[in-house]
Formats: sequence, C-alpha cells, structure tokens
Amino acid sequence: MCEQQEVQGDCMKILVAEDDKVSRRLLVRTLQKWGHTVVEAEDGAQAWEYFQNDTFPMVITDWMMPNMDGIDLVRNIRSVPREEYVYIIMLTARAEKNDLIEGMEAGADDFLVKPVNNDELRVRLRAGERIVELEKKLSLRNEELEETNRRMRKDLEAAAKIQEALLPSAPPQNHRFKISWHFEPCDELAGDVLNYFQLDENNLGLYVLDVSGHGVAAALLAVTLSRLLSPVLDQSSIIKTRLENPPRYAITPPREVANQLNRRFQMDADTGQYFTMIYGVLNIKERTFQFVSAGHPPIILVPTHGEARQIQVPGLPIGFMENWEYTQDEIRLQPGDRFYMYSDGIIEARNKHEKMFTKDRLTRVLDEARSLSLDDSIQFVLQKLKDWTEQRPIDDDVTILGVEII
Repeated sequence: MCEQQEVQGDCMKILVAEDDKVSRRLLVRTLQKWGHTVVEAEDGAQAWEYFQNDTFPMVITDWMMPNMDGIDLVRNIRSVPREEYVYIIMLTARAEKNDLIEGMEAGADDFLVKPVNNDELRVRLRAGERIVELEKKLSLRNEELEETNRRMRKDLEAAAKIQEALLPSAPPQNHRFKISWHFEPCDELAGDVLNYFQLDENNLGLYVLDVSGHGVAAALLAVTLSRLLSPVLDQSSIIKTRLENPPRYAITPPREVANQLNRRFQMDADTGQYFTMIYGVLNIKERTFQFVSAGHPPIILVPTHGEARQIQVPGLPIGFMENWEYTQDEIRLQPGDRFYMYSDGIIEARNKHEKMFTKDRLTRVLDEARSLSLDDSIQFVLQKLKDWTEQRPIDDDVTILGVEII
C-alpha cells in the first residue's frame, strides 16, 4: 500500500515510455517501490496505444524514441479531451533552453535530465501528485458549479414564464379603441412590466413601470407591483376601493394609486431600489386619459391633426420621498389620436458612438409612423431601434404600449 512506501502521497497509475530497456527497468522498479502502479512502453507508439485504452493521471516519457518520439507523444496526449488532467514529465539529455521551450509548447509539465536522480524524481512526482489532485478537486468543483448553474437556469426560466404570464394575453375586444404593445427583457428576468385591464364598462386601466436595476431583485418587485395593480377586488389591490353599496367598489384615482405605492415602497438604503411608472385610466365614453407619472419618460401623443409631442409631467420616482404627493393630469382625445407609453430602455439605447436614441428621436419616429396601423407603428419603432444599435444587444428592457382612439 502507498502509505507503507517511502514517499507520501496517493498511489498513481503511471505510464512510462522509454526505449532503453535498462533505464526503463530501473525507473519502473523505483516507481513500484514507492507504491505506484506502472505500465511500461518500449517506445512512443506503444505508449500512445496504451494511453488510448486506459487512464493514466501521470506519464513519464523519454524524448528520443523510435516510431514516435516524446514530443509527438505529448502532442497526441494533449489532443485528446479528458475530464481528468494528465501530468507529463519528459526525460531528456537535451537541456538547451530552446529544447525545453519546445517541450513546454507541446504540452509537457516538467523535465528530468538523464540519468535520472531518484531524489529529483521524488520531488517531481510529489509536484505532479499535487497538480493532479488539485485538478481533480477543481473538476469536481466545476461539476458542482455547473449543476448549481443548471438549477439556477431552470429556476430563472420558470420565473421568466411566470413573469410572462402576467403580461396581457389578448387585446380587449372594443370598437372604441385599439391597443398594441411590445415587451422584450434584456435578461431572463425583467424589471419592466406593463398591463391593461377593464375596470368597468367605460374605464380601462393601463400602466408601464420600470424597476431600477436588473435580474431577480428587480423582477421580484415588478411581480409584486403587478399583483397590487390588479383589477381583482381583494385586500391586496389598490386600484379599486370597496364600497358598501352597489357597484360595491370605486375606481381609485391614478394620483392616489401612486401615493399609496409611494408610502409602501420607500427606497431601501441598502439596495437603493425604486421604480418609475405611468398609471392611468382611459375613459372610453368620454375619450379622456387621466394619469399620473412618477419619474417616468413622458407620454408621446400623436394626434390626428398636428405633430407628435411629448406630454411632460414632473414627478419623482416611487420611493424617493415618503411625503411626496403626486398630481394627476388629463389628456382629451379625439378619434384617430394615439398615445404611447414606454420605458427608458428604448430612449437610452446607444449606438456605436455611445449616443442615445433619445425621446426626441422616438417622437419623430412615431410621427413618421402615423400612416401605419398601430401594430405596425410599434414594429416601425423596433426596427428603427435595431438600426440605431446596429443589431447589438440592448442592455435594458424594452417596453412600449400604444393606444389608438377609434
């Protein structure tokens, strides 16, 4: 057993390639004395054959051999992908610098000058044993990390599907308006979220919000917010208020929705997390859109008559100031008018010169697209965005929602 031998360390299976019979036998006996299992080859070709049919954590090979020399043997060994590392020691009488460089470039790990000194061999073996053991531990660690990453990817994919399920499934069937949207996360999970829903027969709720940051933390907050901004009348929803008398509820004004969110989600000093938002109520009968903007990019209005323009509304992001009171604005709409809400992933997309797309450019693009259908106008924006970035990945979520009055 190895622990009974003169050297410490694990027993290893060592392949020895040496054409000189006397030198080979001396080397083999020494290695066996130290407790190692040794397979001996008469030349490089035979060693290569053995190597292909067995596993050897260490190879000791002479440089000059018939049929296949040590350099070619080393190159062949390194050409074969193996999960476990193979430590290679070359035996040589060639101690010139250029020769050693050639051996290292071929893939050798260490060298011994012939005739072999046993004390020096012992040191080289111990070094090789440590390298092989470290490589084993690293390989196991990599396998564990890969398994962990695989589970994380699976969890992220599941979370992304849950987040996707929170998006609108189909546009509402109504002859008075049209809705179109696009949502494209930059990672598996997004900090953006959008939705629209029927509040009652005359009112439609719409919102686009953008949580700061990316990844799991931003996505978790986005999912929580989408639950609160739900038309379902329960204890968690804040966009409807229960009443004792019919219709048993009242629609919460947009400014109050923002105020409630701001009281609940003050920015954490550790994470610095906050979000911007536009939430509004579209009255289909009156053709009005009452909305609140909390630090979000401005709505872009494309009227039937007149140029597209931005509806600038000052306001802090949700979470910046606890006692902030949000105000409410209103857009009066005519048949044929359109308005768009979007996230800053569009207007902050950069081209190769690090210039942003900007809200002014987006306004001009939407003005150009007025003759297109609502769906096509959004596709037109996305194509212009791709042209701007030259198809490079965008480093933020891309969200846009458009409404057209009929």
